[in-house]
Amino acid sequence: MGQHKKKGRGARDEGRGLNIHQQQALWWYIASLLVLASGSFLSAKQYPGGFDWIYTVASALASQKHNPAGYVWFASTLSLAMLLLWPYVTALQKALHPALPATSIAISALRTGLICGMLLGLEKLLIRDLSNWVYKAHEILGLLTFSGLYIGVLMLMVHAMLRQRVNALPLFLTASPLVAIGITQFWLYLDQRDLGWVDTSWREMGIPLWLSFAFWQWLAIGFLWLGLGLLSFTCIEESNTRTSNSSS
Repeated sequence: MGQHKKKGRGARDEGRGLNIHQQQALWWYIASLLVLASGSFLSAKQYPGGFDWIYTVASALASQKHNPAGYVWFASTLSLAMLLLWPYVTALQKALHPALPATSIAISALRTGLICGMLLGLEKLLIRDLSNWVYKAHEILGLLTFSGLYIGVLMLMVHAMLRQRVNALPLFLTASPLVAIGITQFWLYLDQRDLGWVDTSWREMGIPLWLSFAFWQWLAIGFLWLGLGLLSFTCIEESNTRTSNSSS
């Protein structure tokens, strides 16, 4: 019996650490983060006249029209970053409770976002303007990428809150740019529809940064990647908890 207890404690202690698959998953995430960040800054460096992170939307970096010398960096690294996240999402799926419908929906949403993100990058690499061929195709791909990733991340964060009683702050931080986008765009629609789409002319007109869709979009991208990284720890904790319970 003493030997059985010792084995149980050993299994629980082992469960608290990262196994080889979990370590590999974190490296896939870190690789995707570094790839996208490097591509973004290299692309912005070659943007004509300098890239304005406050008043220029992310898609301009991948535009052959607006960024002819640097679009290839952002478009290619976007597709590569999405590809690198695929095994990371697979690792999250293995760590989560497989029988819960919410888990399946969240993972499916993440995979949808990754596929559309890869297509979005390839579209910008190979086609100057897809929307000239298919009405609003680029916008639809962008919306599916953003919504798929965000829905998946937020659902898994809520899942962690309910099952593990984790702090709600990461959830609120991740969702805050989306709320801000909704509020500011609705206010602009009601009060200043004549402004048109956000660009660098807004800076010259003195439009505050908190009304800029581009400003909140870049924050949303940053918080989205942060949320993806935080999921690894909550999912690993759930996996370790199940391992500990099964070996006790």
